Amino acid sequence: MDHGRENGLPKWGVLLTGQCWQGFRVCQDAPAAHGAAHAGVTRKGTPVLNPSAAQPIKPPEGSTVVGTGKGGVGKSTVAAHLAGESAAAGDRTLLICVTGQDDDDLGIKRFNRGIRPEGPSVIDGEGLYSAIHDRTPLRPIREVRPNLDVMPGGPKVGEIDGLLMLRTLQEGAGVVMSLAQALAPIAPLYDRIIFDSAPEKDSLEQLVLAAAKYLIVPTRSDDSSVRGMERISKNFKLVKTQVNPHLQMAGAFLYCSNRAATLMHAAVYEEIRTTLGEGTPILETIVGYREVPARNARKKGLLFGEYADLLPTSATTYDVKAGRATSADVVPDTIVPLAKEMRELNQEIFDHTRRMA
Repeated sequence: MDHGRENGLPKWGVLLTGQCWQGFRVCQDAPAAHGAAHAGVTRKGTPVLNPSAAQPIKPPEGSTVVGTGKGGVGKSTVAAHLAGESAAAGDRTLLICVTGQDDDDLGIKRFNRGIRPEGPSVIDGEGLYSAIHDRTPLRPIREVRPNLDVMPGGPKVGEIDGLLMLRTLQEGAGVVMSLAQALAPIAPLYDRIIFDSAPEKDSLEQLVLAAAKYLIVPTRSDDSSVRGMERISKNFKLVKTQVNPHLQMAGAFLYCSNRAATLMHAAVYEEIRTTLGEGTPILETIVGYREVPARNARKKGLLFGEYADLLPTSATTYDVKAGRATSADVVPDTIVPLAKEMRELNQEIFDHTRRMA
């Protein structure tokens, strides 16, 4: 069988229907009764996903992918804030970063935040890779924020692509359900699951879409960002048609744009609908471009709202000139509108997916 590429996608991506992997059948008529995978135990006591699980897995309620076909459009930042906002509202939340970039918006690695699981390291994508490779449940870092657990991304995630392609040759295209199967044993612990989807590989994008219920697509206004949506649009259609009929396009939005440029926004929205489909909901909230506070917040591993909370005790430019502080100690006033717009975007996404449920 030729497992090359077709229409820019791995051919295994168009061969999902009717394939089996470890007794996990992916059927064209799969929508009705989706059950959770069961777990067994190895001789060493490590839980292993049961190869006899024969039913597809229904994605958890509220599970949402933030994804697009191009990097640099705010995808990871929005995913981290969406997860943080959910956790702050009291919902048990899991953020799964299926991306080879280690953005560390939450300061997990740089500031050693969260409670590491016992056993091998899960930092730098190691945990995600090992769960897919060993066919074991995900082991997230706990309490990165109150109510927020995280599966970090990083360089090791990039190796999942090669692993999936090898297993496709050996076992069939049902390997696209690998993440859904690794998530199923722990999914009931959470009220909401957020995925940060990699723009690097079609196989990783499909892996995430097969495990989620909603897709949210961020874009910037430039042509390359808009064109980048074409790939995730193709992957969305493949996965929804052949593997995950529960998957829904929850909307698209502009990120880091001039909020006053309404004529340009209207033109971009037309391009979005042309690419993703005429029925694609367009979210109204636009998070404006404010480079300095966004950069400073990331360097401190803080969400925008957390960084804004430091403003009352911030050093001033006078303190810097007097040598009592450095520029890094000054919280710019522009963090306030940035945090406000991000909260509004998060809330709009939550409201919209809730109405779609």
